[in-house]
Amino acid sequence: MLKESLRLDKKLRAYYDKHERLLVPGLLVAGFIFDLITFQIMSMKSTMQFLGAYAILAALALIYQNIFDGRRSPSKWAILRYLRALSPYVIQLTFGALLSSSLLFYWYSGSLSVSWPLLALVTGVMISSELFRQYYLKPITLFGVYTFLLLSYFAILLPFVMHSINGWIFIISGAMSTFIVLLLITCLAQLAEHIERQKKLMYVVVMGVFVLMNVLYFLNIIPPLPLSIREAGIYNQIIRDGNLFTLVGEDESFWQGLVPGQIVHANLDEGVYAYTSIFAPAEVRTTIYHNWEYKNLDTGKWEERGVLNFKIRGGRPEGYRGYTMKSQLEYGKWRVTVANERGQVLGRVIFTLVAP
Repeated sequence: MLKESLRLDKKLRAYYDKHERLLVPGLLVAGFIFDLITFQIMSMKSTMQFLGAYAILAALALIYQNIFDGRRSPSKWAILRYLRALSPYVIQLTFGALLSSSLLFYWYSGSLSVSWPLLALVTGVMISSELFRQYYLKPITLFGVYTFLLLSYFAILLPFVMHSINGWIFIISGAMSTFIVLLLITCLAQLAEHIERQKKLMYVVVMGVFVLMNVLYFLNIIPPLPLSIREAGIYNQIIRDGNLFTLVGEDESFWQGLVPGQIVHANLDEGVYAYTSIFAPAEVRTTIYHNWEYKNLDTGKWEERGVLNFKIRGGRPEGYRGYTMKSQLEYGKWRVTVANERGQVLGRVIFTLVAP
């Protein structure tokens, strides 16, 4: 019986080694597709619960895999060897789901022009799993990636729990994720010799992820989680009747809508409206700022022409809607930068004002 189970274990490992090139990125993509579906049909609360389950399952798979690999003699229990053979699949599937949660959040936010650094980072991690898979599957790399995933999850979860969005929430998210991963590494080092040998370097990697993410966050290179733009645009007129907003703007064809930047026709004495729909966690109240800027063609620089704001409260899935109006404009290129109270940019709307 033991010989048969060992043969089956070898077959599973041989299958994984043979198809590793497709399995690793394939399972990451599978996690992405699952998130793509659930994000559209599930409530935010249920989504947070699913992501939490992914994080726990990924941790359990990492723990089990490294404890098993740290054994000095092969296990006599077939089920334990089968679980070890399955653990890489579980890790890649859960990693894919957790990675895509951040990517999808910003993809749906409509603030791609600002959130591209984070999207590029997440996409790069997914692509690197194929290009550098011999390094990606090593414990030191997996725990580094898991630190990033856990930080991203807490950065989305804590604002929902604490009803607040500020820099301290992000710092707490990073501290919690770093503490959990360092604790896992410390405990595993007592049970697995290969973890003990790499422990100090793994500490450096985990702390490096924490420092890097905080630098990117506080330099406003990555936008604040989980505040995001659902919809944004420039309109000639906005009529509000209770919760109903009537937006009057330019007629655009499908192809024109794909080109960045809007053409807005208006007289100089007429007002132009910047409309944004902002998603925020339930019970969160904050202020959104619209910074109106005009591009000086002589200097090539953007010149501030007014900062207007409005209050929002979170909880509405489609986002909390608000707008600002600017009159006495000049013909030419304009942009409205949408930011939070800390000055972190959520997105930008660019338009060109021309005569009717």
